[in-house]
Amino acid sequence: TPVGHARIDSQMRLHTFCHCVVGEWYLMGVVLSAGNSLRWLRGVLFPSPSEGSYGILTGEAEEIRPGSEGLFFLPYLTGERTPHNDSAARGVFFGLSLGHTRAHLTRAVMEGVCFAMRDSMEIMRDLKVEFSEIRVVGGGSRGRLWRQIQADVYGLPIVTLGSSSGPAYGAALMAAVGAGSFGSIREGVDAWLRIRETVVPDTRRAEAYGEIYDAYRALYPALKGRFADAATL
Repeated sequence: TPVGHARIDSQMRLHTFCHCVVGEWYLMGVVLSAGNSLRWLRGVLFPSPSEGSYGILTGEAEEIRPGSEGLFFLPYLTGERTPHNDSAARGVFFGLSLGHTRAHLTRAVMEGVCFAMRDSMEIMRDLKVEFSEIRVVGGGSRGRLWRQIQADVYGLPIVTLGSSSGPAYGAALMAAVGAGSFGSIREGVDAWLRIRETVVPDTRRAEAYGEIYDAYRALYPALKGRFADAATL
């Protein structure tokens, strides 16, 4: 998220970088296996995965209540950077029972990724950063269910833009500024970026997710030592 002056997390859980706009900075949290967590699950559940299999999974997950009936997923399949900075951390399904189905697994993965991204937001809030909306790009922005879960977990509107591309689109915009097509980055942004859709949070689901998120946050501290032990096996 862009900020007007440098804000440094004393625990080094976030990155603080110079912005391409002169005089501004931006804060970045990193979830190492966000969209890849859902890709991994799809590959496990479908021996010959196709793009349509995402639709099957998310369609089933949409029928499951927030919280996946007590099933949690920690998306640390390749370790984690924000907020734990722990290369030994690994993915976890916690709370599995005979009552859980493929749909529960899918929703738990989607929720776990959103909880992990909320971790970054909470650190930024500790640094006095305020949010009015969240703009999403990339593959995770294409699914309506995932956008709604994000809105409900963050308690903020989720905004998609005319293009779902991320870094490459920004690089092209800066190149256009450098080539003289626009007088500034802000002018280029105003000319090129258009809001496509806004998904607003559901008040009741957002309240429920607040409690579920607190339970999610308790899992990593409880498992941290076990991650380190397993890394030596």
